[in-house]
Amino acid sequence: MIGRLRDLEDLPEVVAPEVADAVRDELEKQVARGVGPDGRPWKLTRDGRRPLRGAAKATSIKAIGSVVVMDLGGPEARHNLGAVRGKVRRPVLPTRRIPDPMVRAIRRVVEQRAIRMLEGR
Repeated sequence: MIGRLRDLEDLPEVVAPEVADAVRDELEKQVARGVGPDGRPWKLTRDGRRPLRGAAKATSIKAIGSVVVMDLGGPEARHNLGAVRGKVRRPVLPTRRIPDPMVRAIRRVVEQRAIRMLEGR
């Protein structure tokens, strides 16, 4: 059991790719709902359509060591900052704190992996 507890030292590096997948799933759900990371709906386009339907595809989410990096490119990045005509800001990526749905997804992944490691699987 002591050896298994010591293996938990490697948990951040081991779990990071799974966390990246969980974060991607949550981001895709967020974009599909047409809301920002805080849950607030994005302002509709001038013609009344839901904006940024392809924002999840413009996002790169990957694990580098024990860190999960999210990067947004294309015109979606400009919307994230509000640097578009009309100055309408439609945030895609969290900037201050990790949103609760992502926190729950991350916690679920980490807990499941830690349990498997402690059980020797």
